[in-house]
Amino acid sequence: MRKMIFTMLALVGLTASAQGIKSGSEWNISNLVYEAKVNIDNTITFTAMAEGEELAFRLTPNYSKKNEFVLSEELNADGFNPFSKAPRAKYIEQEGWKLICLYDLEGNLHDVLDGSFFGEGEAVAMGKWMQQIMGKYTDSYGDTLEIGHEIIYEKGVARAEFKNVAFNGTVTGVLRISGLTDLEGMWEAVQTLDGLTLYEVEQDEYGMFKRKDQQKTLSWVNTEPRFGYANRILLNDKMFRKMKKSSLRIMRNSILAKHSYMFSSRDLADYFASQPWFSPRPSNDDVIDELSLVERLNIELIKYEEAMADKNRYVTEP
Repeated sequence: MRKMIFTMLALVGLTASAQGIKSGSEWNISNLVYEAKVNIDNTITFTAMAEGEELAFRLTPNYSKKNEFVLSEELNADGFNPFSKAPRAKYIEQEGWKLICLYDLEGNLHDVLDGSFFGEGEAVAMGKWMQQIMGKYTDSYGDTLEIGHEIIYEKGVARAEFKNVAFNGTVTGVLRISGLTDLEGMWEAVQTLDGLTLYEVEQDEYGMFKRKDQQKTLSWVNTEPRFGYANRILLNDKMFRKMKKSSLRIMRNSILAKHSYMFSSRDLADYFASQPWFSPRPSNDDVIDELSLVERLNIELIKYEEAMADKNRYVTEP
């Protein structure tokens, strides 16, 4: 009888959950994967490893509000809490997504952890980065280049292969290119409003990258939205945060523009009127209701980044 009770308790532990978050579930953000553990008091401990350092935090259910939590330090772990500026969390299960949204003291969306599917952290981050740079560009000679999945095409012909270079599991934005004579080598790809700027880089003995003198500009072929990926992928990585605020403003509003939003701000109206894919609608009454969950969250994440002081941002866009 005692053995049966222990077995039942073990089975309950395997499936324990608190407000929809199950023990053993995994949650991705950038290149990290946090594992959730539901404690006996129904709090949830999240832990991850980053470059040999443990990260940890705790969620305590707020029973007065469904699927909401208080975020705090995990006192039973030595890990550092990277979300100390986000004291409130909300679990969202919608449109096939399972997400934990973290909010700051003012109620602004700070970060999002994605538990919708399992994937090794670095692979997920690399996949998102690829979607942010894939597309058609013109180079300084006026030739069309298309960045595909680890292939660069010139005038429709595969001319080069490339690999994304990571450092301690983190996406660096550096591409190691083989082929296309003037792009042979390692290049840091930096997103800009108009396309990509490629900086030739070298790697030192510690694995760090240093920019060299040579750089190249690739201009986006604008038959498709420059930031169309913001309508499709959840921006819970660090790459978009390296862009200038002026570019982020266009990115945020391009999510609305994809739904034919009619802009009242003259600069936005003029910018999107110059895009061949944009066609404004006569009324914005239904636009917000048409936005997907990912589109709404991305708008909030971009807003949060725009509101940050420049001294607290790491901008690589020239």
